[in-house]
Amino acid sequence: MKFTNKNVFDASKHTIEPEACLKERQKNMPPIILDIRSQDDYKTSHLVGAYSFPGEYLKENLTQIPPYAQVILCGDGDNEQTLGFVKLLVDNGFSDVSCVNGGNEKLLAALDASQDEVILKSLPKTEWADKIEGVLNEKVRPKLAADGGGLSVLKIEEDKVFINYEGACNGCASAATGTLNFIRNTLSTTLNHEIEVISA
Repeated sequence: MKFTNKNVFDASKHTIEPEACLKERQKNMPPIILDIRSQDDYKTSHLVGAYSFPGEYLKENLTQIPPYAQVILCGDGDNEQTLGFVKLLVDNGFSDVSCVNGGNEKLLAALDASQDEVILKSLPKTEWADKIEGVLNEKVRPKLAADGGGLSVLKIEEDKVFINYEGACNGCASAATGTLNFIRNTLSTTLNHEIEVISA
C-alpha cells in the first residue's frame, strides 16, 4: 500500500488560469480577488473588483479574509512568490485558495481578449446607460426582489448611477452599506469599470 502525505502543498492544485478566473467572478458567489502587488502597482493597473492587499501584510491580517470564501491571489507574474502566499493561507485553514497563473499582466490580457467580457470604457458613452440598466435588470433587481425590495434609477451620468430604493429596501439599514456595495461591485465587475452608485 502506498502512503500519501496529504499535508504536502501541491502548487498545481492552487493555480488558476486567467480565463478561468474571469469566469469565476461571474458566479452568483464570486471569489475574493486579492491583488498582492504593491499599492503603487495596483494604482497603475488592476482588475476591477480586485482588492489591494500587498503580500507583505497578509500574515498579520489573515483575520480580515473570510476563511471559507473562495480566494484568488493575483501577483506580479512571479508564480513562485504568489504560491508562497497561497501556501500561507492554506496552512492557516483557508480551504479554497489559488493564484492567477502569470499574474496581473496575463489576467488583464485575458480580459482584453475575451469575447464574453464587457469593457464599458471601450463602448461609446451613449451606450453606457443601456449596459448599466441591463446589469441591474439581470443581476441586481432579481436579488432585491427576492427580499421584497427593489430600486429605481433616477439618472445615469456616465459612470455615476443615482438610485432610489423601493419596497423592503427603502429605509433598510443594510441598504446604506451592504446593499449599496453589492450593487456597486456587481456593476463594476460585470462592466469592468469602476461605477459609483449613489442612493438618493
